[in-house]
Amino acid sequence: MLAPEREARLTMEMYSLFESLLPTEESHQRRTKLISKIEHIIHTEWPGQDIKVLPFGSTVNDLGTNTSDVDICILTSWVGLQGVEMLAEVFRKHGMDNVFCVPGAKVPIVKLWDPELQLSCDMNINTQLGIMNSRMVRTYVAIDPRVRPFAMIIKHWARKRVLNDAANGGTISTYTWICMVINFLQMRSPPILPALHDMPHELSIDNQVINGNNTSFFSDLSRLEGFGRDNKESLGGLLYAFFRKFAIEFDYDHHVASVRHGCYLTKESKGWHIPGKHYRLLCVEEPFDTTRNLGNSCDMASSKGLKQEFRRAL
Repeated sequence: MLAPEREARLTMEMYSLFESLLPTEESHQRRTKLISKIEHIIHTEWPGQDIKVLPFGSTVNDLGTNTSDVDICILTSWVGLQGVEMLAEVFRKHGMDNVFCVPGAKVPIVKLWDPELQLSCDMNINTQLGIMNSRMVRTYVAIDPRVRPFAMIIKHWARKRVLNDAANGGTISTYTWICMVINFLQMRSPPILPALHDMPHELSIDNQVINGNNTSFFSDLSRLEGFGRDNKESLGGLLYAFFRKFAIEFDYDHHVASVRHGCYLTKESKGWHIPGKHYRLLCVEEPFDTTRNLGNSCDMASSKGLKQEFRRAL
């Protein structure tokens, strides 16, 4: 445990850092303008078609900073929009820079840079999982006042230590970090966060069933207010406990962090214990598609590197 005065000082430093990470009003306005601009371009090119432009990720989940990218899902029932290459062509025509596609990715995307608004943007077509998980994260963030600063500081630390590049760096995505944070806060004693998927509720109108599980989750914030009030831990105490958890206590050989159930599952129960090229040391269950391990991007060497980073942070 941290000495009380060290914990108090760390907590004050964390609140100060959190304040500096919060996006400015100007930054928020630029993001809003980019979304409107993309809507205008798409409806100019394909007038009258059923195409919606829906932001997700840090733009909507309350964990964004001034440097966050804009993530967008193009939602359409129109069969004429056949792939990200079509989008890329249109955005090049309308003056966007550094436009390129990643068509072979698990979720095909088009990346671009808006030189006028000085923002980068990633776009997919009809992949709604990002919209759902952004809404889930936003709900968790709103439940307890410690969640937003704590999650933003872990995000900041992971970015500074270059531990948030699942696509190219062999580490884990920002979303995986956020799921680890949520699961950690669910498992404090007493808990700071509930397991929203497991709470009884009326299914949402946009509920889907993915591999036998409902995507709907409890989201009535008026009934969640004060959920974590019995837990008196400070931000500094939580930060130390988080690093200690993943440096020393977490059983990488057997455990799976589950946001959906607010606990650890066993690798055996998921079938993720079998040695081979798909075996991963770090296992974090995706809350909506529970067959997916968010730690898949992190191979054995990277997982050991992560553990070293946790130890270094302690």
